[in-house]
Amino acid sequence: MDDELNVDLLFRMIGHWLATSPNSYHGSTYGAPLLELLQKPMNSPIADAFLAKMRVDIPVLQALPMGTINMYAENKGIDRKSIFIEINGSSLSLADIGEVKRGPY
Repeated sequence: MDDELNVDLLFRMIGHWLATSPNSYHGSTYGAPLLELLQKPMNSPIADAFLAKMRVDIPVLQALPMGTINMYAENKGIDRKSIFIEINGSSLSLADIGEVKRGPY
């Protein structure tokens, strides 16, 4: 199923979205609101709003069935979390998503 979805291409689209601040493109709210993740309680439910914004900004994600794209976090000590995005069983940390290499389309 990964070949059918081209998960690598989807991760690269998400990587571009994550590297773009909101409102960077004139007249568009496109971009990941990463600064909004800071200074929030560690148990705050932010994943749904983050994924909803991602689906609005990257229209191809709206065509995917619900549950294909998920977001989860793992605790790293008492004051850190690693956030992961999962697409069809393949997951990648937000910290590592810039390392997605170009692959075949």
